[in-house]
Order: sequence, then structure tokens, then C-alpha cells
Amino acid sequence: DVRLEGQDCDARLMALRVGLRRHFGVRAVGAAAGDEEVDRALTALHGPRHLEALAAAGEEAAVMPELAPPGLEPDIPVNASLVAAAREAVRTAISAAGRLVEGDRYAYAVCRPPGHHAGRDFIGGYCYLNNAAAAVQALRDGGLTPVGVLDLDLHYPNGTSELLERMGVDATLHSLHAAPVTNVAVGTELPRAPRERAHAFAAAPDPVAYLGEVEASLTELAADSAALVVSLGSDTVDGDPHGSWHFGPEVFAGIGRLLAATELPVCVVQEGGYSLDALAPCCHAF
Repeated sequence: DVRLEGQDCDARLMALRVGLRRHFGVRAVGAAAGDEEVDRALTALHGPRHLEALAAAGEEAAVMPELAPPGLEPDIPVNASLVAAAREAVRTAISAAGRLVEGDRYAYAVCRPPGHHAGRDFIGGYCYLNNAAAAVQALRDGGLTPVGVLDLDLHYPNGTSELLERMGVDATLHSLHAAPVTNVAVGTELPRAPRERAHAFAAAPDPVAYLGEVEASLTELAADSAALVVSLGSDTVDGDPHGSWHFGPEVFAGIGRLLAATELPVCVVQEGGYSLDALAPCCHAF
């Protein structure tokens, strides 16, 4: 087994904020969702076994085999501080979705840890609670439905896929990710749900080809969505310690232009991205 030192730290959030705040039109708004709202969201998304296990985490980091993804070995440790950070990430995602419900056109949830690998009863890949699914739930509760979800992280969103399938017909997921997909059990066929499109790139894609696929997904999603949630990973950039692609910041400018062209409200939720020097330029370009 190869063990990697964790790269999900507060320095990620600082770099993202630096990139965003270089634009005069961007303002920082605190996460306003209250504890009761966060608790309701978590109870709706995750099972009692999942939440009880995380709540029981101590200060020392330990692996929880009972929360491993189906058919896979556990790959991340848990402690109380990580769980507390994950809860604040959910609060941030819910608050960003709330800005759209109140009429804002765009909101960016600058949060950590990521969440798209957290399912109803499993964790993995730095993800403990599912931020994107919490944002979708908040939009639906606020009357912005159907919701289209576009996952642009390097890795397949196994947790988001499971949770959106449970939500039913008013949430659709598109994912653009790298192959092979290693965070689902061997033999799992993708897409795994009826309202899902999973596009895997066998090799690092050309930026133009990649943006073409982003556009194709957005065209399809925008035709049947009142709002979009974008799980945005920065682990597609050159030099990411968990990545194998070589994008520069300009691809994020292209993604931003395509999102704006949909003319839909957009809630961006930060997923992966661990090359600290690249985060501010990518976020600024986006």
C-alpha cells in the first residue's frame, strides 16, 4: 500500500479566496445556515449509522472499516477535528445554495474537506459528508428545481451518484472524470443510475476536447434544470499530487464562460485540488 500525506488543509481555502477576491465583483459572505438546518440536511442525506460513527470519532485519527465504500477497503482516517470541518463544509454549501434561493445568480462554496465521495453510509477520498448533495437538497427545498449537477473533479463522484439517485427524478448528474475509475467496486457499470451521464477520459484530454464535453453536458442539463450545482475539482491541473492531467488555469476560464452562457443560477461547491500554487490562478481564471 502507498500512503500519502494528507493535502487537505486550510491553506487550500486561503488560496481559493485569494484567486476569487482578485475580482472586484466578488464578495465574501459568511456561511449563514444554522445548526438545525445543517442537522436536517445531514439526516436527510446520510444514514444514522454513518452519522453516529462520525459523531463518536475521538481526537486520535483512526480508520473506520464500517464506513468503507461498498466493495472497497477504507482509505482515509477519521478524527473529531475532521468531522467538525466536514460539518462546516456542509454548512457552507447549504449557505451558498441559499444565496441562489434568495436571488443571487452565482455562489461559490469555498469549503473543505470535499464531499463527493461520501455516500449515505460510506466515506472515502478525503470526503466524510456530501457537500454537493446538501446544496442540491437546499435548492430543492427552496423551490429551485429540477437541479442539474455537473461534477468536474478528476475522480468519479460515487457518493453524489448514490445520493442523487435516492432523491429521484428532479436531480440529474453528469460527471467528467479520469479512467480507470478506482473508487467503485470492480465490475460496477457506469453510469450507475438512470439520470446520470458518466464520461471517462482514458488519457489526459486536450483542453479543447474537454471543454467540448463540458459544453455538451451543460446543454443537456440546462434544458431541464432550474439551477446548477457544480462540483468543481482543481485536481485536473498540471502537478496535482493526486492527479494525472495537465490543465492550466485557462481551462477554468472556459468552464466559467460555458456556465455563464446557460443563464441559470449556479452554485459552485469546491471538491478536490491539492496543488496549492495552482489554486489561486485557477480560481481567478474561473
